[in-house]
Amino acid sequence: MRKLAIGIVVVVAISMMFVQVSFAQKSGTGAWSFGLPASVTVDSGFTGKEAIVVESGKVVKLEKIAGVKDGLQMKFKTEQGNVYTVYMGPKWFIDNQKIKFSPGDSVMVRGKKIGSAIIATEISKGEWTMKLRNEEDGQPKWECCFPGKVKMQ
Repeated sequence: MRKLAIGIVVVVAISMMFVQVSFAQKSGTGAWSFGLPASVTVDSGFTGKEAIVVESGKVVKLEKIAGVKDGLQMKFKTEQGNVYTVYMGPKWFIDNQKIKFSPGDSVMVRGKKIGSAIIATEISKGEWTMKLRNEEDGQPKWECCFPGKVKMQ
């Protein structure tokens, strides 16, 4: 019985170390890290305080984000020939917007640049703009609404 108790304590202690490490990796990025693979913000030194960039170009392709359940990203080539991965958001959110993106579409991407990637705050096509994140704090638009108490009148 004593060995079992010691084993449980060891497992809990080790688990707590991993929980602290995983939270520590996310610190400094706040809401900007929602919907991104952990390696993107951790490995790049991304803090969330970087300046907003605006790039124009064409959609190369849309694809799933590796390591993010239902995440969608865009491969994007600027007018200057630079290629970026644009992190958009959950596929269900993107699919439920009026604006749709296809390879070859001319778009303008607004967001925060991390190496060869951009965390999109907005993507515009023609007269339409899809808003994905709040520029001040990175809060995703798909995380905006939570159930509240029903008010009785």
